Amino acid sequence: MLVGKPQLLKNLNSDIVRDLIYREGPISKPEIAEQTALSLPTVKKRVDLLLREGWIRETGRSGEGVGRKAIMYEADRSHNMILLLYDRDGFIASLVDITGMIHHKERYVYAESGARGYMEFLCACIEKLMKKVSGTVLSIGVTVPGVVRSSGMIKHIPEIPEWEKYNLQEELQKRYGVDVLVENDIRMMTLGYYESRIRGQYSDMVYIFADGALSAGIIINGRLHRGLENFAGELGFLIFHENLSSKNQPVDGRGDFETSVMEVLEQIEKDKENKELLERYYDLLVKGIVSVGCVTAPEIVVIQGNHLDDTVLEYITERIRPYFPKDVLPELRINTEYGCDAQGLIQECVRHSIEKSAKLGRITIGGKTDS
Repeated sequence: MLVGKPQLLKNLNSDIVRDLIYREGPISKPEIAEQTALSLPTVKKRVDLLLREGWIRETGRSGEGVGRKAIMYEADRSHNMILLLYDRDGFIASLVDITGMIHHKERYVYAESGARGYMEFLCACIEKLMKKVSGTVLSIGVTVPGVVRSSGMIKHIPEIPEWEKYNLQEELQKRYGVDVLVENDIRMMTLGYYESRIRGQYSDMVYIFADGALSAGIIINGRLHRGLENFAGELGFLIFHENLSSKNQPVDGRGDFETSVMEVLEQIEKDKENKELLERYYDLLVKGIVSVGCVTAPEIVVIQGNHLDDTVLEYITERIRPYFPKDVLPELRINTEYGCDAQGLIQECVRHSIEKSAKLGRITIGGKTDS
């Protein structure tokens, strides 16, 4: 039995109903009740609310059987999200409808833009996508390679120093008048991988990313764990040096562990066949897996990054084995595919918009507010 606050249960039911309609629509209320095991009165309330708030729409009646036909419901695909996913020297920009279907995708490179700063560059990307929107813009989602505080302020972002201690989320909301969500890129990659690949199989996961930076995302009980001020998962700030002098303290947004990993990766790029360097790199990742694993005890650890593929999985597994009791040894996987961050950001944008509407007690879609 699920126990919790009434509003939490209502939000959970809405998620279940909404996700099913988005995935299986057109679908009727009785069909939703049957597939979700929710009572028909509960389904009716949740569907009516989603319809009233503009997340779904009626799409005729069922054509089967005799007697009165059931009303069918589907996602209102006229609502769109603009996603900008940080990708090294630029953004991968996508126009996505409310179900997560990508209608347009394009990569923009900062050095080729002629922009005088990253804010000008980002806004130009947003405005290019806005011209392609045929309906309304529900929200704008942006991932950045830094810590995003609960207030929206960005910290520890050496890749884009002009955004250090800058509230990008607040500024974009002022400019465009729609719901804006700015998130850490690795957190969204973590969430996207979990939702699209392993939800239902595992409840607890750690996702480690080592490609140009070092960070991690943590899933606990099926939910993204953020910690105080969204700092959870900043694996790069672990301390491995015995000497705690100032030279080993965080510099330019990078901690001791991240600096160590990045230094080895730079050496590997100059000498890619050097097995000793590769083993040193893998051993550093082993230290990270053991450190975060002993604290969170995840069922599975997923690793993504440079020089990582299934051929090194056995090596890393054997290196962590002595540090875990047999019954708590996490499964290891290597992920070599990119793009999970988009799925994570899509989910969070929809969730953020719905929660914002619920708190305000009114609908906020496309910058328009209805009581």
